[in-house]
Amino acid sequence: MGLRKFSPLAVIALLPLACTDRSPTGPAPNAASGIRTAGETAAVPARESAPRSLAPRQSANDGMIGTWGGLHVTITVGAASTILSYDCAHGTTDQPFVVDSNGRFDLVGTHVPEGPGPIRQGDPVVHPARYTGTAEGKTITFTVTETDTGEKHGPFLLTFGVAGRIFKCL
Repeated sequence: MGLRKFSPLAVIALLPLACTDRSPTGPAPNAASGIRTAGETAAVPARESAPRSLAPRQSANDGMIGTWGGLHVTITVGAASTILSYDCAHGTTDQPFVVDSNGRFDLVGTHVPEGPGPIRQGDPVVHPARYTGTAEGKTITFTVTETDTGEKHGPFLLTFGVAGRIFKCL
């Protein structure tokens, strides 16, 4: 049995028949009604474009992220927490550094006093603390209050992008 030759015009004329709704790539016969008969599979709608990744949304605290420094203090603000270093203490907040519409903030965290020499048994004492203050442009002013003792530290003045000048207890 020999091979049949098709003319290019015959192939082009048959293409519309191959691309009807009953083709394997087209929708199921009852897809418009949503009803399927036995043996039919659900048609998967074609996507108009490939999925694309989106840039993360900007949040109110994104402008705060980075290093802020001043005399006797440095803070590093991250997306979810802040690390604070002082001459003779350190602290943290475990929440985003968010300021209100007036530039005020009130953050909950910890404050750990440090001293010279080796750490004694029972040290360090971790105090719950509140960090309150204001942020205006590239400047932050804040005070730390140990909530269990009422002791206050500060006020501290910091500038964005500046390394703090810390003199650790020796």
